Amino acid sequence: MIRNIGAVVTRYDVSAVPPQGGYVAKQCPVRAQWDAVRPCAPLPFSPLVERRLERGRQFEREVVARLLALHQDAYVVTGADRAEREAATAAAMRAGAPVIVAGRLPADPAGRRVGEPDLLVAAADGSGYRPVDIKHHRCLDPGPGGLPAVCSALDRATWEAAAEDPASSARKRREDLLQLAHYQRMLEVAGLAASAGRMGGIIGVDRVVTWYDLDAACWLTPSASGRQRRRSTMQVYDFEFGFRLDILAVAAAHQADPAVGLLVVPVRIGECAECPWWSWCGPQLEAGSGDVSLLPGLGWRAWRIHRDHGVTSRGDLAQLDHRTATLVAGKVDLRPVVAAVDGAPDETPVADIIGERKRGQLARLARAGIHTLGDARALCSRTAAYCDSPMADLPEQIDKARAALGVSPGYRRRGVARVEVPRGDVEVDIDMENVEEGVYLWGALVTDRSGRDVVSAGYRPFCTWDPVGSEVEVALFAEFWAWLTALRREVAAAGLVFRAYCYNAAAENTQMRRIAAAADAAVLAERGDDLRGAGLTGVGLADAVAAFTGSDEWVDLLRVFDAQLITGRPAGLKDVAALCGFSWEVEDPGGGESMVRYDQAVSSEPRAARSGRDWLLSYNRNDVEATRALRDWLGHEATGYPSVADLGR
Repeated sequence: MIRNIGAVVTRYDVSAVPPQGGYVAKQCPVRAQWDAVRPCAPLPFSPLVERRLERGRQFEREVVARLLALHQDAYVVTGADRAEREAATAAAMRAGAPVIVAGRLPADPAGRRVGEPDLLVAAADGSGYRPVDIKHHRCLDPGPGGLPAVCSALDRATWEAAAEDPASSARKRREDLLQLAHYQRMLEVAGLAASAGRMGGIIGVDRVVTWYDLDAACWLTPSASGRQRRRSTMQVYDFEFGFRLDILAVAAAHQADPAVGLLVVPVRIGECAECPWWSWCGPQLEAGSGDVSLLPGLGWRAWRIHRDHGVTSRGDLAQLDHRTATLVAGKVDLRPVVAAVDGAPDETPVADIIGERKRGQLARLARAGIHTLGDARALCSRTAAYCDSPMADLPEQIDKARAALGVSPGYRRRGVARVEVPRGDVEVDIDMENVEEGVYLWGALVTDRSGRDVVSAGYRPFCTWDPVGSEVEVALFAEFWAWLTALRREVAAAGLVFRAYCYNAAAENTQMRRIAAAADAAVLAERGDDLRGAGLTGVGLADAVAAFTGSDEWVDLLRVFDAQLITGRPAGLKDVAALCGFSWEVEDPGGGESMVRYDQAVSSEPRAARSGRDWLLSYNRNDVEATRALRDWLGHEATGYPSVADLGR
């Protein structure tokens, strides 16, 4: 049955589903199912999740305190009784309170919704309200690349007071925007939404309200035709929330009658690592040769396509034919060729089957050695069936599955005879550590391979234990950048080759560019008239960082590894460093643990602070030592790995 419930489309009778908050729309659908069914005892929250929740609550308290100081006429909803809080919120909205804190929106029984936005901000024209949530993360990035950065200051928190910052872009966090869409729908159902557009705001660590157009088509989503289509946050929310209601309705029917099948099955996604139901899903996914979703980077769409073709395990995927998959990925429609194999003479040219006009497809077939139907007999019909949903990376997926199940820890990619790594006479391994507020540590390990002792070798940390904010991290980065620039100049003056390395440089690149842009903006604000009078619009640190990160001097070892080796398993630094026998000195090394240790490092208790700082410095030093060890291994022993082509055609 299809029912429209306040713009949410469902296929089942959801009238008995308990009203849901906005969180359900953004969480894994399998998790929503297990939250209802509870198939086992859930795992407790990890220390990292506990930390994130507590830091989020603390940040929200700080922001609310600031808002109340700025808005003396704000209305704060108090009390634990939900009905009373709904009534108080509705009364405050009818009275036109400009800012409502900790409200509870009128329930939407038909749409099965309840919701408690952190803030409700009145539109300037008095037509209604817009939802604003407080999130302990960054919402803005320097430069273009994201959504328009439309922001308003906390003292003028309305959308009408917002202005676009051309020097920044807004980060697009799906979970944030879906939560705003949930509140927007509730406001609309209650007749309390602002009339001018569907806008929602997020207050992040940037300490401004970043506004998002919930009707902007900013999400690339799959469609029934197989092609991807851009949809708005409201459209995505309506689908996701309605889907979760269906899941909960079927879960309730299953509990009443176990013969009723559940709506969704486990799939490995990024959320699994912190899910309380991983102890239930994990063994199911890892049984036998393992679910195809265990392969890194596979994605839900690919998992769905494989399932539609009867391929549910890595073993099934590994048995597909690589050569046929290459043709499928090249958008050669093999279905008429495969269908004709048993009904026409072997000497029949394939051009007679698919048509002379399809020259591109014929050229790809010729390069694969397929000229006649006799040649086509070597094609795999099961793999050719993927022509109805061609995936450009199907050959890569097959190699990943084979590598994951192979006896070697890793394999050389097809066509790689020898693993190559760019090397320098002087090399620096770089790794940064950060928390939500910013970067507090840049670690560098210098290695002089020239034999001339032109630089001081060893590990050097640039760190601060002061509260991280824009000024603190800019000053810290300036110190690190000045040292790195002087080192590069010294190496160049000696006529030597300089290289700097990082593993998965995307994070370091983002932080360096963001902080450099903030530094330039600060100088421009301080010396703006002088700089503009000289015909200058900036001070150049962002340009210098961009030039460095875009040069041959800056090497991302993840790209070097991934371009030449394949394991079919996660390729994080901790995973690949194990291939060369490197291990960390600290317990539980990882970015999550470093967050917990940072809280120790900045605590007021001296012994805890010393322990946390020692752990973080050792961890960071081990990270850069690991990249150096990996680089040496890649240039020598890694070439001894077999080729993935040896695992099958």
